[in-house]
Amino acid sequence: MKNISIFCGAHEGKNPKYAEDAKLVAENLAKKGINVVFGGGNVGLMKIISDTALDNGVEVLGISLKSLHALELANPRLKDIVVTETLLDRKDEFMSRSDAFIVLPGGVGSLDELAEIMASNQLGIINKPLGILNTEGYYDYLLKWFEKAVEEGFISSSNLKELLVSDSPSELVEMVVNHKRPSDDDWTNRLGL
Repeated sequence: MKNISIFCGAHEGKNPKYAEDAKLVAENLAKKGINVVFGGGNVGLMKIISDTALDNGVEVLGISLKSLHALELANPRLKDIVVTETLLDRKDEFMSRSDAFIVLPGGVGSLDELAEIMASNQLGIINKPLGILNTEGYYDYLLKWFEKAVEEGFISSSNLKELLVSDSPSELVEMVVNHKRPSDDDWTNRLGL
């Protein structure tokens, strides 16, 4: 595994643990020599992720949206940044340039990216590990919704089991790096069809 995308907030949030855990994720990836792909921002958890990764000697690729890049919100320390026209193009860049994905606390953008990766794995468009860092139970309600969707037959239990979840940064990094995705080319089996 060479590159892992990290989806996270453009804010640090109210709980200082979010920033602490973001730093630990980046440090743990750097210890393994894994490069970081992120949203390009010089704000919030994104800044912490990129600065920590750079400070620990790994490469960092920012994938920014043209409208955000125009506001000069990109981390000026980045040597490599991709600027896309649309959100769809941006998500395609993330998927093509990453071997796995980790979602930290964040807002609507992080949720959108989580859903895009889950759906792409489910439909066989990609076949890559996806993890959620559930710092201080931040994603508890979302995880409960996933469980309800399984109970009601909208998500297969096999798809939900492929979502890696931990509240420990080091444990989540290990889970994602060592996860073996299903080798079955028939993605319809994962849908429960």
